[in-house]
Amino acid sequence: MPTSRKRTKRRRKIRFPVLILGICLVCAVLLLITGLILRGCGKTEQEHPGSETASETPAAVQIQDSSDYSQFVGHKIRTSEQCELFLVSADGMEPCGHVAAGALFDISGTKEGGYLEVSDSPFCIPGSAAEASDRWYRNDTNLIPYAEDLTTNDSFTLSDEAGNPVLTSERSLTFPVYVKPGEDNRYGIRFMNGIYYVDASSVKEVQAADRSAEATAQEVPVLMYHFFYSEAEGGTRIDGNYVEVNELDEQLNYIHEQNFHACTMREILYWMEGRANLPEKSIAITIDDADPSVHQYAMPVFVKYGLHATNFVICGWQPAEMPYELWEMRENGLELQSHGFLTHTGGCSGMGHGGLLLCMDHESGVEDVKRSFDYVDGGFVFCYPFGDINDNAENIVRDAGGKLAFTTEGGRIHPGMDPLALPRVRVTGGNGLSAFAASIG
Repeated sequence: MPTSRKRTKRRRKIRFPVLILGICLVCAVLLLITGLILRGCGKTEQEHPGSETASETPAAVQIQDSSDYSQFVGHKIRTSEQCELFLVSADGMEPCGHVAAGALFDISGTKEGGYLEVSDSPFCIPGSAAEASDRWYRNDTNLIPYAEDLTTNDSFTLSDEAGNPVLTSERSLTFPVYVKPGEDNRYGIRFMNGIYYVDASSVKEVQAADRSAEATAQEVPVLMYHFFYSEAEGGTRIDGNYVEVNELDEQLNYIHEQNFHACTMREILYWMEGRANLPEKSIAITIDDADPSVHQYAMPVFVKYGLHATNFVICGWQPAEMPYELWEMRENGLELQSHGFLTHTGGCSGMGHGGLLLCMDHESGVEDVKRSFDYVDGGFVFCYPFGDINDNAENIVRDAGGKLAFTTEGGRIHPGMDPLALPRVRVTGGNGLSAFAASIG
């Protein structure tokens, strides 16, 4: 009947919306239950030595990135932009802060989902934020940690040696103390195998740690080299300042085989200031003048044995823009410090070797030393031209910002000495390995 068909159509029109509404309610309930379960799972604590779980742990996430970032493993990368920082959790990657744009990171591996593992750390960063870097300097440290651990605030920033922010963590973490605060008011901790810094104001507490004691250095020989040559290429020894390349190889092999620690100047500074401990068999290696023979003959030998050294550069004798050879040496562990800008010349007759810095007016001297520190990009160590030193020269270096300064006087250094009048151990070419061993043993 026509009337009956109309009623049937009306009933169908009523039942269909009710069915849809019922399905929506069921889905909503299921989603609510799933969310409660995931919320509980998201509170799994991160198990990593030296870390603490913050009061509110962010839920783990997983970036769906199938790109291959293995080309970055074993290399130094630069972040192309500010990006998230992650900790590994049982459920995936846990957001814990952010990474600064332009920061450099050593990468030790990859994680599923497009993540890169930051070496010697609990952190990962997204591979999509990484780009190849033209830097390859080696992060390492000779410092011995104190029997103390610091615990950070819930938020802290980790910076490099120059004070540039590297990352900001929104999680409280615990680290062994490697460097205690000084005028810079910051702690040094180990990160990416090197020393990075946490401002003292970001440290919640410092507590004693159960850490076995190691023998520490009480004095350090600082070796002094000048020039190098190769007999195979027709070179000859002009005087005792010239060391044949095979002789250098023999000496550095001895240092390597006898487990000596070739320290950086930053490590020497912290030790001299009583802010850090050096291992018992520590030395430092310096090379005066930055002669071309250093790059040609010495650098490959230092690279071969993985040893640090310090190049004292006569900056005014170099091109206005730092040459690639100096930059390459610095990347390979031969750091650059100052041997003056235009002061490696005579001018003070009857005083020492006649070095200009002995009688130069204070303002001009300070300007010269500052200029040389700028040339080597943040220098803080000075080597007196000709080894000449008096009160005038020392005051110039101090007021220019010098923290350490070396003479040519013989002897070893130790904390408590005048840091701007430090002696060294001269390496004389042709003296033989036994004499060399005795000078550092």
